[in-house]
Amino acid sequence: MPTHPYGGGDPTAAQAPHTTVPQPPATPTRPFTAAPEPPGPAPRQQIPARIGPYEVFQLLGEGGMGRVFLARSPGSRLVALKVIRPEHAEAPNFRGRFRREAESARRVSGFFTPPVLDADADAPQPWLATAYVPAPSLHDAVRDFGVLPEAGLRALAAGLAEALPAIHDAGIVHRDLKPGNVLVTEDGPRVIDFGISSAVDATQVTRTGAVLGTPGFMAPEQIVSSREAGPPADVFSLGCVLVFAATGRGPFGTGGTAEILYRAVHHPPRLDGTPPELGRLLNACLDKDPTRRPPAASILAALGDTEPAALLTPGLREDLARRQAHAAVLMSAPPVPVASLAAPDDPSAATAGGPSRRRFLWIAAAGTTIAAGGGAAALAGWRSEPREAPARGGGGAGTTGRPAVKVPAGPEPRWSVPLKKLSSARLQLLGDVLVHWEQRRATAYDTASGKERWTGSPRLPSGVSGGPKWLGVHGPTLFASAWNGTHGHLLGVDAAGKQKFTHALTEPGTDGGFADFVESVLSVAGSVAVVGTSGDKGYGVLAVDLGSGEILWSRKVDGSDFQAYAEGSHCFLQDNGTLHGLALRSGAQRWQVRGVIEPGAYPHLSTDGETLLVASTKVQAFRVTDGKKRWTAVNETTTLSPARIHGERAYLYDGAGTVFALDTGGGQQVWHRASPVHLTTTGGAQDEGPTVSPSVLAIATWATGDVPGFIVLRTSDGKPLWAHQPSATASGSRTGGTTGWLLAISGRTLFAASETTLHAFRSDTP
Repeated sequence: MPTHPYGGGDPTAAQAPHTTVPQPPATPTRPFTAAPEPPGPAPRQQIPARIGPYEVFQLLGEGGMGRVFLARSPGSRLVALKVIRPEHAEAPNFRGRFRREAESARRVSGFFTPPVLDADADAPQPWLATAYVPAPSLHDAVRDFGVLPEAGLRALAAGLAEALPAIHDAGIVHRDLKPGNVLVTEDGPRVIDFGISSAVDATQVTRTGAVLGTPGFMAPEQIVSSREAGPPADVFSLGCVLVFAATGRGPFGTGGTAEILYRAVHHPPRLDGTPPELGRLLNACLDKDPTRRPPAASILAALGDTEPAALLTPGLREDLARRQAHAAVLMSAPPVPVASLAAPDDPSAATAGGPSRRRFLWIAAAGTTIAAGGGAAALAGWRSEPREAPARGGGGAGTTGRPAVKVPAGPEPRWSVPLKKLSSARLQLLGDVLVHWEQRRATAYDTASGKERWTGSPRLPSGVSGGPKWLGVHGPTLFASAWNGTHGHLLGVDAAGKQKFTHALTEPGTDGGFADFVESVLSVAGSVAVVGTSGDKGYGVLAVDLGSGEILWSRKVDGSDFQAYAEGSHCFLQDNGTLHGLALRSGAQRWQVRGVIEPGAYPHLSTDGETLLVASTKVQAFRVTDGKKRWTAVNETTTLSPARIHGERAYLYDGAGTVFALDTGGGQQVWHRASPVHLTTTGGAQDEGPTVSPSVLAIATWATGDVPGFIVLRTSDGKPLWAHQPSATASGSRTGGTTGWLLAISGRTLFAASETTLHAFRSDTP
């Protein structure tokens, strides 16, 4: 029986995934001595029924970082859910690193990488969800069906060479590209397990000097110092993977960990058994000097035309068909009610008034021998109903309560236009256009008609491979970044699609290495942008004059869990729990407040010019001039949405589905209202909170049947005015898709984007 690819086997399975090696001497005379192996895994834990919003089906695998489960989203999408081990989660700064790595991973888009869909760094055990791919790993495919012929090797190499730039352009170095992290599908390979390895790697380096990777597939510079492992290290690993696919072994042989690592640093690779026509390419990828390894574009050019079908053998095709049939059953079977679930080994599960969870999983696992409809029918009637948000009483002025009647349906849209489907898309207003964007693509639509106006295609600095990385809209500018190894650049585009500037912001340090990545534009005030950067030596914040490109100031942050917000002449920086008040143009510190948030919390900053709000599990208000605490409100046990300020009020909502309007002067609740439908809450950096105008606010929702929609409330008292809730069976339900709606508002027009369609609604208030 093949082992599952997620967290599963590899040719070096006997070796620990985190391997500690000492630095080599200048003139080594003997192999490295490996440190003692870490303790074995803890006793197997019971499989949880749910993790976050996901219904868990089965354990897929375990590794050094954690456990991976096959699970299903509320919209019936299968996911691979990686749950981090407690020892990593409780390490200092880990949660902040994990959050930022997950956010970067969500920006990765490419055909040969499954999308990262969701993550929660604040959970007791942080988790990350990626789209589930029902396919075996390359390791299992080679073990069970044999090595690849030359045509299959070329197809594999081409897919990996396309996947790596998509990962690197998001500021991520995989660091553990190996046969177990490559899935073989009908239309080419898929690279998995990027997105959290750097967070764990940074923690391991800090605590023990260890490096993340698998012996036999690690680059020499990664073995010597993980901090030196940049994108060329992944190219080296690509060469190792190709050798394994051609021969069934790595290029540096077998044996003990120290022997394999020593050969990788000092010995030439063994290429016997590989096609001679690929020898030159393999030698180039496996060059000890990272500066001499070819970039991905050169690898693709050297390969020429390839055919993905060359990867498949008859046995592999049959294996893929079985996995796909199994996935189809899991997707179609109704969910088990939360209240009826018992632990897998709990005898009471069998007498809970219906099929036990073990029974359900047995039915699902039989997907290769029963029809999908039969699996669903076996559990007919077991669909869970949306939970009620708890009612709130007292505690503030104004109105409260859940509407007793159904919220009216919304008006017909004034116009609707099709959208290009994007992964991890965002919707933002830029002057008289709406920008629908993700990392790789940005398209502008006219707000009056929905007509496509332009697609972002700025001129890139020399040496940049691939396109720009879009960072979003702030004020009158759509920002992007680009990186060519020697500089990290910030680009700006105006509402007409015209490029306004290209500024080089980062460069290599005096000790060499690569320039830092321009990761994000945190905030903009006037002509000054506050920018987040990341690199081998950590994270940083800098302020840049957008007119001249001059860097006004820069500072390293203590941890990776930081945010910044600029307003007027102030810049507010939250760095690992400490809140700083800085002068925007000079960076001079005016005040600081320690212990503002608990470790691992992800706050959101906003201000009305006089009061700074910090929203995490509660809303705290500080005076902008001196940091003096003014008030605290809405103290919760779950993460709150960002607070959106309009006039003298701040609007936000909690995980239980209650919407609040707070007076920014004193923190009093003007009103709070329990939403009649589920609100979409993430608590992460992508959560933008309510969309607010002077008269209405709109919030994305999950309606009955797990179909996404949105609700519109009146700002004066929180009264629900109307909701757009597509039916799961209506012919137009697919305009909703399986992800939440994106919302923007201008005047009385509410713009709403599903996965496939952009709408404009008139949002008049009664």
